[in-house]
Amino acid sequence: MLRRLAASALAAVTLTACGAPAAAPSGPSGPPVPGGTITIGINSEVSTLDPAANEIAAQATLVVAHALYEPLFTDGPGGALEPRLAESLTSEDLRTWTLSLRPGLTFSDGSPLDAQAVVDHVARLRDPESQCQCAQLAAEITDMAAADATTAEFTLAEPNAGFPRYFTRQLGMIASTTARADDGSPLGAGPYRLESAARGSSLTVVRSEHYQGTPGHADTLVFQFLPDTDSRYQSLASGAVDLAWIDTPNLIAQARGEGRIVAVANASTATAVLNTRTEPFDDIRVRQAVQAAIDREALLAVVDQGQGVVAEGPILSRSPYASGTRHPEFDPERARTLLAEVGEPVSFAYTTDSRPQSMQRATAIQQMLGDVGITMTIDVVDTATWGTRLYDGDFAAIEFVTSAYADTDAVLGIFAPDATGNFGGYANPEVGELVEQGRGSVDEAARREIYAEVAQRVVEDAPVLFFTESPAGFAAAPHIGGMPDLSDRNVISLLPSELWTAR
Repeated sequence: MLRRLAASALAAVTLTACGAPAAAPSGPSGPPVPGGTITIGINSEVSTLDPAANEIAAQATLVVAHALYEPLFTDGPGGALEPRLAESLTSEDLRTWTLSLRPGLTFSDGSPLDAQAVVDHVARLRDPESQCQCAQLAAEITDMAAADATTAEFTLAEPNAGFPRYFTRQLGMIASTTARADDGSPLGAGPYRLESAARGSSLTVVRSEHYQGTPGHADTLVFQFLPDTDSRYQSLASGAVDLAWIDTPNLIAQARGEGRIVAVANASTATAVLNTRTEPFDDIRVRQAVQAAIDREALLAVVDQGQGVVAEGPILSRSPYASGTRHPEFDPERARTLLAEVGEPVSFAYTTDSRPQSMQRATAIQQMLGDVGITMTIDVVDTATWGTRLYDGDFAAIEFVTSAYADTDAVLGIFAPDATGNFGGYANPEVGELVEQGRGSVDEAARREIYAEVAQRVVEDAPVLFFTESPAGFAAAPHIGGMPDLSDRNVISLLPSELWTAR
């Protein structure tokens, strides 16, 4: 049944691709209109505005962070970095880095944001007690100091070409360590400041009079917390919100069909992490058999409805380091041959959460593996339990849909044997050595070649199953201007200061 469904879906995708592409709506014409209120529906509550909190750095909630904390850098087209609060971050040896700030920066209370404030912020987040997921990245810094008001210097334990990208998220969202707003919330240096927050409902920000860049167009931004995907989209359709986070293929297609402004990127990679510490995945033959038995094209067609592309490995297809990784083809006969070599039945539990797309993917994989004689049970857990099991290594196989693969320099490091993010315990010392070589190379071409070898080794060892690169982003009503083209981005970077409303 799955095979017939996949074939039908693939045919539909092919026919759609052959037709003339519909012109994407571009929003209202003319120059940006200042003033007004824009309401944005996001998929989860932002319970804290502390940049150390991991929830504020998620793809869907990053728009809130960018309103309050102008980062040092943002992700630009084609993987390039665009300076925001910073002017530059340079190094001759990739180990000693010099950060230059824009002069005259201030926090939202008017106090100065200087190089010492940056150093103090990074030091706070580097402390493991901050519980920031960026603490491991910041731990690479062995020494840092402010040379003057606009210059900070960082020294790393090892050369790292990807160090500047660390400052696009929490490390670059500078919060004052010496003062707080009157309501106790952190002080940032973004184009907006917090006006009010209604727990479990919404958060309202207004233009900051102390912002040192081009002021935001809208007077007020209201972020509504709407966790249910369908109701969030209905809020957009009814006009209750002006923008909404969308991350399911059917709603992306629906938004485009209804003439809404859609800004999405293939930023999320659907994967499954295999626990290589224990049976059955401590045997590479079992991992490779499972890999060969899964039809990624069918998953793209059936689960993702043709939205996105198949994932070829740990380097995204739009990454500047994309290298043509040769992922093994769908080959059930090879899977059966490998299983015959193993010589005993293979069974395992696949842990996932209850999101419809995740459940559909798990069911499809279960059928594919059953076709070659592998017994897979599906273990559905709540999000909190899923996270605990992932970080504790308490799984055989666990679905992991993540935007982490957008940062090639950082994410390849998780395949080093001692990496914190190496959830499945994958141990190939040669891969770890290659990652260090690549990150420490000042030769861009050499780094690209080394990363290509890392990606190929990872795909061949199969500690992670790579399924699809899926689109996600925002849909907006036709009266909203300033929506970016994210089609060539690896990260969904929506800058709220650039949004405006024609109403």
